[in-house]
Amino acid sequence: MYQGILNDYRVRVVFKKDVALPLLGVSYKANTEADLPLYLALSLEEVGAVEIDEGSLIAPKDVTTYKYMEQRETYPVQLPEGFYARVKLTVHVLNKRGDSKGARAVAQDLRELLIERVRKIAVLVATKPDVVSDQGFLERLTPEEKALLNSMYVSISSFIAAVMP
Repeated sequence: MYQGILNDYRVRVVFKKDVALPLLGVSYKANTEADLPLYLALSLEEVGAVEIDEGSLIAPKDVTTYKYMEQRETYPVQLPEGFYARVKLTVHVLNKRGDSKGARAVAQDLRELLIERVRKIAVLVATKPDVVSDQGFLERLTPEEKALLNSMYVSISSFIAAVMP
């Protein structure tokens, strides 16, 4: 579920050679620009068929900034559109450039950010179940986190209902 949301994020690419994938409905000539789903852009980039537009990347320092902001706030901070897909793309590009140290640092900052956000969501669902319909709260979540919120709500509320006398 979450992977599907992440992989559907559109990434701008430039085709370096002609590509035809009739099963996916993809057919492009070299030097053509297109927006492709993340999973397809990464796959085609791996075989040298496309060059990914780096305008979608998240600066490593921005991931660090969001991590620190998250640690100071009670509710999750609002992340930019496509944040998780863009971070995944950033780590991919850093690794491709041979900057494994930078890629590891971004991945570690993301991990700490994720842990804090998941903790907040779990606590809020357990203590304030009506948060699942609070638009102000929902606006702060990414599509992946909204799916997680719904899943957690069902699990936590079922558990509480089952063990409460």
